[in-house]
Amino acid sequence: MAEPVRAERTRQASVPALAAYLVAVLPPLFWSGNFLVARLMRGEIPPIQMSFWRWLLALAILLPFIVAPVRRDWSRIRSQLAFLALLGAIGVTAFNCFVYVALHYTTVVNAALVNSLLPVVTIAIARVLLGQLVTPRRALGILMSLAGAALVIARGDPSALARLTIGRGEVLVFAGMSFWALYTVLIRWRPPGLKPLSLLGSTTAFGVLFHLPFMLFEVNTVGAFVPTSSTLPALIYFAIFPSILAYIFWNRSVAVLGPATTGMFMHFLPLFSAGLASVFLGETLAWYHPVAFVVIVAGVTLVTTQASPLGGTATSGDRK
Repeated sequence: MAEPVRAERTRQASVPALAAYLVAVLPPLFWSGNFLVARLMRGEIPPIQMSFWRWLLALAILLPFIVAPVRRDWSRIRSQLAFLALLGAIGVTAFNCFVYVALHYTTVVNAALVNSLLPVVTIAIARVLLGQLVTPRRALGILMSLAGAALVIARGDPSALARLTIGRGEVLVFAGMSFWALYTVLIRWRPPGLKPLSLLGSTTAFGVLFHLPFMLFEVNTVGAFVPTSSTLPALIYFAIFPSILAYIFWNRSVAVLGPATTGMFMHFLPLFSAGLASVFLGETLAWYHPVAFVVIVAGVTLVTTQASPLGGTATSGDRK
């Protein structure tokens, strides 16, 4: 009798985990579009103001949906203001400002390469803060998926990686990516019982607030940006897809799968970037794209599954 009950419980537990895996694929897709559009718009929108208007518009879109949840959760929010402010500072302000400034000095390809290090940095931070171990299986999966991402970035020629230079842009991307890795780990300690929309609304509000001093400095140095009919579509995309939807999906995946496992899905970013470039910029897909896809999926599968006591595999959920 115990075995059927155990099997049913395992099946029920695997359903939200499977949904979390599917949802975790979407943020890298949206952020690939974010990199592409931000690079294309860099001549029209200054980077700090690009991030500020993106999140101000996102907050305006969220407002009708977050008023009621925030009112209900206000006691939890008030008791965790410092923590939520920290999440807003690193996950909204720092991460996005660093990346947008970086895209003025480096290419989308180089930015994607640096961002491919996110799972490694996330696992290192999780090891320090959460005590999570890196098993040989997980290490192999990380190396495989990183190799797949590098194959896309090198356009099928591994020797091309040796010719990539490290400059100001790459350093800025790494700084922004490191803030995002820290956000990914810290989100595990979100206040219990806090609704997803309350969490997103409060961190977004803090993020917009922390933009202000940097935006004012940029306005005084390069001039003020005012949205126009030609830039508004880009800002709307920034606000909805890589902001609201990506953050909701990412936070949900971290809650179910853990930070290290969710971070692995960032290796899809260069692959999605290549696909979007093929669709919107007319670039041709090559032999290494399907090969990289298989390698990345295999690596992610190694990290996100582990041998179960009953045989087969079970979801890992970043267990220690």
